[in-house]
Amino acid sequence: MDIDKITLSDMAMAKLDWAAKRARVLAQNVANADTPGYKARDLDKFTFKDALQAVAPVTVARTDPQHLKGTIPERSRFVVRKSPKTSEESPDGNNVVLEEQMQKISDAKGAYSTAVTLMMAEDKLMKLALGKSGS
Repeated sequence: MDIDKITLSDMAMAKLDWAAKRARVLAQNVANADTPGYKARDLDKFTFKDALQAVAPVTVARTDPQHLKGTIPERSRFVVRKSPKTSEESPDGNNVVLEEQMQKISDAKGAYSTAVTLMMAEDKLMKLALGKSGS
């Protein structure tokens, strides 16, 4: 991985992807709030490691066919998991709490807005560096 080639916009784009996928998963939770037996789902928190993996994936190199494949598990970009047990569960087994889902959606919107702001700031810096003014 060449750290010098990673840009702020690449990392912000990875955060945008995460926030959009999280919003989609949370919207499914809200849509299934009355579905018997439905279990709420969520994404793992977005970490710096996720940003680096999205921008410049690190893989284990096999320099000899007799070497083992490696111990780093292959995983999808963002893993959807069942939400931790909530304080409420309906008699039909559904554990979606709409207030919790709305709070999580608000958090995802905040993450999305932050990433967009970072991308706009980098765009302004680029324009400034190129000698172009305006917004």
